[in-house]
Amino acid sequence: MWIKNLCVFQSPEPFAFSAAELEEYLDATRCPKITSQALSVEGFVPPLKDQAAMLHIGEGLLYCVYQETARLLPGAVVKEELEERVLEIEAKEGRRPGRKERADLKDEITFELMPRAFTRSRRTHLLIDTLRHRVLIDSASDTRAEQALSMLRKAVGSLPVTRPTANISPATQMSAWLKDPAQLPAGFTLGDRCELKSTSDEGASVRFTAVDLSREEILAHLETDMQVVKLNLVWNDEFEFDLTDTLQLKRIKPLDIAQDNLDNLRDDDALAELMARISLQNGLLRTVLDRLYQHFEATE
Repeated sequence: MWIKNLCVFQSPEPFAFSAAELEEYLDATRCPKITSQALSVEGFVPPLKDQAAMLHIGEGLLYCVYQETARLLPGAVVKEELEERVLEIEAKEGRRPGRKERADLKDEITFELMPRAFTRSRRTHLLIDTLRHRVLIDSASDTRAEQALSMLRKAVGSLPVTRPTANISPATQMSAWLKDPAQLPAGFTLGDRCELKSTSDEGASVRFTAVDLSREEILAHLETDMQVVKLNLVWNDEFEFDLTDTLQLKRIKPLDIAQDNLDNLRDDDALAELMARISLQNGLLRTVLDRLYQHFEATE
């Protein structure tokens, strides 16, 4: 396992539940099997399919997995069937169904086709850092991260976490880093991609990928009304990531040093290897988040 995208939620206080209690909460909110007429179901599942444990623990971390299972019924299929039934009614009765009747027909078609629809399950990894009072969710989608967090809140009853708020503007600071990389906090260096967005109402944006970010044509945009909203950074030559203007980490990728360490963690014990990988990455992420939050004076 390697977290690729990170949405972070922070609590001002230690979490109120113990690991044993959380295991019980997750077990009580397992993702059920989807029924023939259900559009979707959600809940938690064991991180390792051949083990019953809902939670794995290591070095101040609680690791669990959220799952949503949904039936896939393409709108085009429903639309095609609806048009056929409308044509049948026109041919038999000499009239075209109105809006309400068409809506009822659509519901009827959906009900009939649902049992035959394929299902898809999507798993989302959650790391609860009990040392830093953070919930780390591996998701590129903010909406999906909130969905997983909402299920965790439902499981434990109360979870007072919020996204960290920066007192120093990340966009302003990242723009300054792009102009002068020497201003970067110790351990960080510029990567090779960024996204700039206009501060005007038009909201024009431009992206640069796999380029030297010190090129004059890139820096020239900062002299207009543009600022950096996403910036690729490298931490200690171990891994790279894109930092967003909301302090989220996207496209996290191990570099040679971290990849070598990951490759050396191979173990016949699947759980031991999994937790070793999680521990290694979380150690890196914990340090990076600490540095970034301190730099941006982030608060809960």
